[in-house]
Amino acid sequence: MKVAQTELTETEYRLLQEYAKKKKLTLKEILRQGAMRIALEDEIQRDDPVFTEAPVAKASGKRERTSVEHDKYLYGLSK
Repeated sequence: MKVAQTELTETEYRLLQEYAKKKKLTLKEILRQGAMRIALEDEIQRDDPVFTEAPVAKASGKRERTSVEHDKYLYGLSK
């Protein structure tokens, strides 16, 4: 088994301790569960509507540069 070490702020430590106490687990168990959840679940949810739904706007045939010029459109700023 490997040991992973980190530093926590007082607030982070207190929140984790309270959570562990509420779940009746040790701080070590809570940290291990958190690490595993991040490692296993940090991926695209392929059934998320963002990835499965069709575009809501019809193509106009003109080229748009919204992704490049978004500050101009949002804030009236130019590059």
